[in-house]
Amino acid sequence: MMSMTYQAAMREPFLDIEQERRAICSWQDSGDRKALELLLRSHARQAWSQAARFTDNPVHLEDLAAEGFLGLIKAADCFDRQQEVRFSTYAAWWVMNGISGALARIKAVIDIPARTYLDAQTGKLSEEERARIRMATHGIIALDGGEDDEDGRPRDILVSGEPGPEELVTLESERAMLTRLLAEALEPMTPEEAEVIRRRRLQPDPEPFGSIARDLGVSQDRLRQVEKRAMLRLRRNLIDKGFSRAVLT
Repeated sequence: MMSMTYQAAMREPFLDIEQERRAICSWQDSGDRKALELLLRSHARQAWSQAARFTDNPVHLEDLAAEGFLGLIKAADCFDRQQEVRFSTYAAWWVMNGISGALARIKAVIDIPARTYLDAQTGKLSEEERARIRMATHGIIALDGGEDDEDGRPRDILVSGEPGPEELVTLESERAMLTRLLAEALEPMTPEEAEVIRRRRLQPDPEPFGSIARDLGVSQDRLRQVEKRAMLRLRRNLIDKGFSRAVLT
């Protein structure tokens, strides 16, 4: 796989949309490796900038950037030329998916499930749990370690989990891409399955089985079976679209 330093990536010029499309067509239609390399070089900063969101350790940064490069390659393979979207926008999800799947494996001194690590990064865990995850990834404590201070509070953390302005723009792009991919994953499901997924799994507060069952005209036992089947189908559809199994665990 092509290797590129951060400094070299920052010096690479951007491609205009016509150059970008020609490179994608040459790679997808003819397997032109030079076209792929041109595409990767022009978007290498994307892999490095995403990797830099999670670490400033040079060794970890290089490893995560390499995972980002693999995401760029997958994006080049799967890019739909019918869509009127720039490659960098489409590739953002693939780069993040590759990096997120490797985060816990690369950064953690001890083994942390990728899902747990991502939940900590995105604020889905309590502050105490997030603090312990951050300390574990920096080798300060084990996840099952005891309290550090007499008052039971963990040590102060110097690493900020708050995104900067550029990261917020990237997150918005990723959120739009994830929304589209989720809609595509729901499309082949039955209306009943899609409805229960939206109301039980895609809401901040899941609706109770009783109200959904009444609206759909089925029993609650039947609805539970539908939800279980729907979640299995959704997971399979998302994996087919490139989601990391570790992230979906």
